[in-house]
Amino acid sequence: MDLPTAAERLGVHYQTAYRWVRDGRLPAVKRGAGYDVEEEAVRRLDEARRQPVPPPRETQVRDWDAQADRLYGLLIAGDELGARQAVDRLSSGGVKVLLLCERLFTPVLARIGNDWASGAISVAEEHRASAMCERLLSRVAEHPRGRPRGVCVVATAEGEEHGLPAVMATTVLRADRWQVHHLSTQVPVDDLIELASAVKADFVVLSAARPETVAAAKAAADTITGVAGLPVYVGTPGASLRQLLACARDD
Repeated sequence: MDLPTAAERLGVHYQTAYRWVRDGRLPAVKRGAGYDVEEEAVRRLDEARRQPVPPPRETQVRDWDAQADRLYGLLIAGDELGARQAVDRLSSGGVKVLLLCERLFTPVLARIGNDWASGAISVAEEHRASAMCERLLSRVAEHPRGRPRGVCVVATAEGEEHGLPAVMATTVLRADRWQVHHLSTQVPVDDLIELASAVKADFVVLSAARPETVAAAKAAADTITGVAGLPVYVGTPGASLRQLLACARDD
C-alpha cells in the first residue's frame, strides 16, 4: 500500500507517517515520488502503538541530605540552570512532588532562612534563592486528571511575608486533585472569607512560617470558622505536608 493509505490505517496524519518512515519506525520502500509499505509493517506498528506505556521507573534517592546540600549550594550561587537540572532529574525520574517538598525543598528553605537570620547570607541572596525555589516548584507541579476532590483556599496569615510554605501546600494539594485558590501573602481576613464563600471552598489553609505569626494565623482561623463555618488548617513551623493531605481527605 502507499504511504497515505498506511497513514489512514494507522489513524495519523500523512506527515506523521512520513516521519516514522524517515526515523525507521515504519519500514517502507521508496517508489518514485512515494513509498510502498507492507501490510505486515502497518499491522506490527499498529499493535505496538496499542500497547500500554509502562510508567517511568521511580528514581531511588539514596542520600537526600546530599541532594539538599547540592540544591542549597546552587541556589546560594544563583545557578538557576544547575538547580533546574538537579530538580528536573529527580522529577523526571518519577519522584513525586510531595517527596520533593518534604525531603528537598523544606530542608533547603529552612537552611536558607537560618542563614539569613544569622547574617550568613544577605537579604538579596535570600530573596533570589526563594524566587528560584518558587519557579522550581512550578516546574515540578503535578496536575493529575480526574474530578477534583473539592475546593480549598490557601493563603498566609496577615503579617507573614514568607509565601513559599503556602506555595508548597498549594502544589501538593493540586497534585492530590484539589482545586486550589492560592492567594499568596498578606490577604485581609474579611477578603479571604468573602472569596472562600464565593468559590464554595471546603476548607482553608493558612500558612504561618514564623513563630511570631502563629498566633495571628490561629486568630484568623477562629474568625473564618466562626463567620463562614469553614474548617481551617494552620500550617505552623515544622508542620507536615503529608498531615495536611490526610486532614484534607478526612474533612
